[in-house]
Amino acid sequence: MVTLQRRLTVRTAVETEMQIHQVLELLMPLFDEGVALARRLVSVDIVQGSVALARALTDRSTLLVLGGCHCEALADFAEATELFG
Repeated sequence: MVTLQRRLTVRTAVETEMQIHQVLELLMPLFDEGVALARRLVSVDIVQGSVALARALTDRSTLLVLGGCHCEALADFAEATELFG
């Protein structure tokens, strides 16, 4: 489910041709959902969940950088790198 949600979110992001604020408004809930799903997976399978969570956080941090939300992006990226210790 995490992988499917990620693929759909990335495809939506690639196909979207809007202003940055519109992109963030449209896509942020999808990226947030990806992080939430990955966090749930961690509670079931720590190894696969950690990989999925790191990927979801990295994806969301990339979107946040695009939108100029650097502090939030750094927080996501820092959490993702901690998962790989």
